[in-house]
Amino acid sequence: MKIRYILLLVMVMLTGTIHSDVWAPPSIKSYESENGQFLLKVYPTEIPKNYYKWLSAKPKKKSRFSAEDTTIVHCHAILYEINHSDTIPIWNKKLINRIAPNFVIVANDGKTIVTFDNWSALGYGVDVMVTYDDCGNMVERYNLEEFSPFSINNYFLSMTSIWWQCGAKYISNDEFEICFLDDKDNTKTRMYNLSTKEFR
Repeated sequence: MKIRYILLLVMVMLTGTIHSDVWAPPSIKSYESENGQFLLKVYPTEIPKNYYKWLSAKPKKKSRFSAEDTTIVHCHAILYEINHSDTIPIWNKKLINRIAPNFVIVANDGKTIVTFDNWSALGYGVDVMVTYDDCGNMVERYNLEEFSPFSINNYFLSMTSIWWQCGAKYISNDEFEICFLDDKDNTKTRMYNLSTKEFR
C-alpha cells in the first residue's frame, strides 16, 4: 500500500497535471427543459447516518437498529410536466448512478433525458453519458473513451475527476450537442442522435 502512495506522489511531482479538489455533499437538484415545460428532480443516494454502525454490529446488536438505519434510498429522479401552476408527475425511476449524476439535460418534449458523469468522479465509469426514454428507462450508456474527440490524457485531471465537459444542450428533440474542453482550453463539439444512437 505504501508503494502505491509513493508512486502516486512521484507521478504528481513529475507531471504536475493532477490537482486536488473538494466536493460539497450531494443535494437534490432540479433541471428544466429549455422551453420550461418539463422539470426533472434528481435525488442523490441517501445512506442513513447509522448504516455503517449497523453493518459492522454483531448479530445480537443488529436488532437495536430501526429500518430507517438500515435502508439505503438509491439515486432516483422524478420527471414533471409543468402546466400553468400545476406540476404533473410523468415518471419516477432509479438512475444508474451510484450517488447522483453531475449534470442533466431534458428534451423540450419531455421524451428523453441525458445524464452526464457521476458526482465526485467526473469522466470515470460506464455512465459518463446515459440516455433515458419517455418512461425513465435507460436506453444507452457510454464511458468517456467511447465518444471523446480528445485523448483522455489531454484533459485536466484532479485527484477524483477528468474535467472534460464544457456544456451540453438539445438541438432538437432527437439530437443534442456536447462540448469538450481539453487542458489547453481547446474546445470541440460532437452531436448525438437519439434515434440512430450515433455520434457525429
